Amino acid sequence: MMQKLRRKAFWISDRLKGSSVKKHYEEISQSLGKNNKQQTSQSSENKIRTLLDHAITTTDFYSELDKDSVLNDFLVVDKTQIKNQFEAFVSSSYSLHECIPAVTSGSTGTPFKVYHNRDKKNRNTADTLYFANKAGYELGQRLYYFKIWNEINKKSWYADYFQNLVAVDVMDQSDQFFGRLIDEINRDESEKSFLGYASAYEAMCKYLDHEGVKKITSNVKSIIAMSEALNSYTKTSMEKYFGCQVVSRYSNVENGILAQQEKGEDETFSLNTASYYFEVLEIGGNRPVPSGEPGRIVITDLYNYAMPMIRYDTGDIGILDKNELGEIVLKKVEGRRMDMIFDTNGKLVSSFVITNNMWKYEKIKQYQFVQESKNSYCFKINSNDKFHRENELIHEFSGYFGSNAKIRVEYVNEIPLLSSGKRKKVVNNWK
Repeated sequence: MMQKLRRKAFWISDRLKGSSVKKHYEEISQSLGKNNKQQTSQSSENKIRTLLDHAITTTDFYSELDKDSVLNDFLVVDKTQIKNQFEAFVSSSYSLHECIPAVTSGSTGTPFKVYHNRDKKNRNTADTLYFANKAGYELGQRLYYFKIWNEINKKSWYADYFQNLVAVDVMDQSDQFFGRLIDEINRDESEKSFLGYASAYEAMCKYLDHEGVKKITSNVKSIIAMSEALNSYTKTSMEKYFGCQVVSRYSNVENGILAQQEKGEDETFSLNTASYYFEVLEIGGNRPVPSGEPGRIVITDLYNYAMPMIRYDTGDIGILDKNELGEIVLKKVEGRRMDMIFDTNGKLVSSFVITNNMWKYEKIKQYQFVQESKNSYCFKINSNDKFHRENELIHEFSGYFGSNAKIRVEYVNEIPLLSSGKRKKVVNNWK
């Protein structure tokens, strides 16, 4: 009953404000629906043209471009460039006092802030509702949200109550914490959904493994993993324990939801082409890479008019390809370019080689793989019990990085959390 009341209250509130979110939701549903390829492509072209015209006429950064300039005439920009020339990216059509700041945690360096106009904010809300619904979440359902909660982002108690939100702070990942959390979930008979860091889910599953739990009857309707790569162990274990399939979401704070996996066996990501235009460019240049090859994920945000983000380099590496239906999908998100690792011959090695092959070493509680030089690597390991498979671990990963790879194991008490609440599983200290 309360779930229905919350859902009804949300849409009544939106209607009183002009139904902005509902209109966006319907447009997204239509754009991303099946058999709409031609219409969606035309709509995207129109959105791009309108955005480019706006950027040229209202921002200093793009003001020198000709009004007939097309997307490829625009420079590829990144966080550093936007930070260093912040005022030049702000549109004269908006007052920042009336816009909504979006601030990243700074886990890849220093904090990064952009501003969203109100329509962009409404678009993000509609995107969130659309993609959550595809995963099985219904508006008003109880949502266990696994992330870092602090004075900046935590909500008031009445906002949590109205949104039916349970804030799960992942800074504490002790056995005692997970014990209390699982007890709470077991007592909660309502329909519920999970949204959170993949690493927090992994830590919870490791706790359940260690405790010998078989299954939790908890009425979970959807589980979405975000911000980090979802490995096969976590995906399988979450489904085993909670009886619900996990989907991975690709998003960032400065833009919004970029892509999300569909439920089913296929682990590719469906692109949010209703709200963004995607390019995958060379790692060392600005030419598009062939389909199926890794490159830099570059997006054009079609709805942020307060600070146009055109051909924005997300800092992530990904692979675009076609699925069985001939649709362009994001086959993989490899993670951040600064965390790329290489074999002893200098060839790029997917970080998934690490994350998808560590599940079998069940005694390991936490780990971090560090490339220290061209052929030197280190596994930092935090283990609940004495780890007896060191030689096996070194032998396996020498096969991925080269027979001349020098891999050592370092035992630590803790892999430190970043300020974002994430733990880096792959680090490159070489280059």
